[in-house]
Amino acid sequence: MKHIFDPMKKNLPLRLPSFLFLFLSIMACSTEDGTNGLDGRDGIDGLDGTDGLNSLVSTNSEEPGSNCVNGGFRLDFGLDANRNGILDENEVTASQYVCNTDSSNGLTSLISTVIEQPGDNCENGGYRLDVGLDTNYNGVLDVDEVSTSEYLCNGSSSDFSYQSYASLISQSGTDDPTEQVLENSLNINISWTRQDQGIYLGTLDTPIDISKTVIFLTTPISHTGVRGTLESNTEIRLELQNGVNVFADNFDNLSFELRQYE
Repeated sequence: MKHIFDPMKKNLPLRLPSFLFLFLSIMACSTEDGTNGLDGRDGIDGLDGTDGLNSLVSTNSEEPGSNCVNGGFRLDFGLDANRNGILDENEVTASQYVCNTDSSNGLTSLISTVIEQPGDNCENGGYRLDVGLDTNYNGVLDVDEVSTSEYLCNGSSSDFSYQSYASLISQSGTDDPTEQVLENSLNINISWTRQDQGIYLGTLDTPIDISKTVIFLTTPISHTGVRGTLESNTEIRLELQNGVNVFADNFDNLSFELRQYE
C-alpha cells in the first residue's frame, strides 16, 4: 500500500477571540525610587479580534488513476471558512492519498479516526488517523491491521475555559440511540432519534452558541468512520459509516462530547 503522508503534526485552531496585550517598561534614572505618580486614565478598550477558524478533514474514495493506481482514499484538509461545519471544495488547502495495494491480493485499505487524548503525541489532544489493510476481510480496521498513524493536534487551550456535555451513545436495530451522560456542565438535554440507516439527529432542549462549540467523537470499533455536524443551535447530526459511503446502524459506546468555549 502506498500512503502519502506528511509526518509533521497539524494544529487545529480553536474558534475563539484573539486578544491584544500591550506592555510598557519604565527605567528610573535614580538609584532611589521617587514618589509614585497619579494613575493615568484607563485606555479605550480595543476591538475584539476575529474568531479563529476550525480545521476540518474529509475522507473520500479515490478512483484508480494517476494518484492511486488501484484506487484508495483521499484525505482533504482545510479551514471551515464559512463556518458550516463541512469542508467545502473551495476550502481544501491540501490533500493526501492512501492507496490500495495491487488489487490481485484482494485487500482493501481502511482509515479510522480516533480522538487523541493530551499526551506525547498531542500536548493538547486532537485526532489520530489510523491507516491499514483489511487483512481479515471484516470491513473494520482492527488494531493489529494499523500500519500508519498520523496526528492532527489541537492548539493550546490553557488560556481558555469551556463547558462540556459528554456521553457514551449506543444504538441497535432501528431503535433510536440511547446514551449514558458522563458530564453536563452545559446543563442541556439531548434527545436522539434515528432518521435513516446510520444517520441520527440530536435535539437540544437549550440553544448553544455554535460559533464557540466544537464536537469531539470517537469511531466505534464496529464502524470505519463517524461524522458529527452542528445543524443549528439546537440540532446535531451524526453519521456512522462501515465502508466507503455505506451508512450503518448498530454500535456501542460511541464517545461524544460538546465543548462550548467561553
